[in-house]
Amino acid sequence: IIELDKEISSKFASMSNVAEIISKNTTLSGELMRLVNSPVVKLKEPVASIRDAVNVMGFNNIANLLVAAAIKNMFGSKGLSKDIMDHSVDVAFCMSDLSEWVDGITRDEAYMLGLFHNVGAMMLAAKNEDVYKGLFRDSMSKPVSIIKKEEEAFGSNHAMIGVLIGQKWHLPVNMLNAIMLHHNDKCERIKNDQVRAMVAMIKVANAIVSEISLGVYRSEEMRDYESDGLQELMIDDEVVSDIRTALMSYNFKD
Repeated sequence: IIELDKEISSKFASMSNVAEIISKNTTLSGELMRLVNSPVVKLKEPVASIRDAVNVMGFNNIANLLVAAAIKNMFGSKGLSKDIMDHSVDVAFCMSDLSEWVDGITRDEAYMLGLFHNVGAMMLAAKNEDVYKGLFRDSMSKPVSIIKKEEEAFGSNHAMIGVLIGQKWHLPVNMLNAIMLHHNDKCERIKNDQVRAMVAMIKVANAIVSEISLGVYRSEEMRDYESDGLQELMIDDEVVSDIRTALMSYNFKD
């Protein structure tokens, strides 16, 4: 992963070198092929080789793949950490689709934000999985009030911790603000247009994932949370339905 990061960051980065490095790592190879042939990329024909996958994905998407791998390495890929990471990947999938309907936010940015928005939750899970397991489950149906519950249990919340981790990864300021505010009950309170749109996307994506991936009961709080995001983005129900169907197909194939 370190070798791949150095190559991508190089001024003279080479697609062939990137493909060679990835091909030596079975985990990265598997993740790359799964992602490139998923509905996220929307290819007409499936890709069969690492080299072709690298050419299709480009350096920005490869960087997103690196981030996911690095987060898994940092917190592990078992138990609650895996559940939270799987949730974040699904949110990233939905957000990349939502970005097509939102001005000023690229698919790459949307996917990266989706991966990172709950990284603070992984830190809390690593600190005390037994305590945080119930809280994470609650967050799927109580996305606003969960912040207070986390603060009562840990003295902090995953949004604030996520900002601190994101700063170390040098995430853009607007992404950091979106991570901090994504459990805000009203988007209209956010003054920055891009941050407000990012938070709205996180709200809608989380609502879709909570319903489909985890089979969580949709409480009134979650319905209000999603409705606020939809109102901000002004997206039709049909778009959300299409994204929901795509996510179900994506998870079924996975």
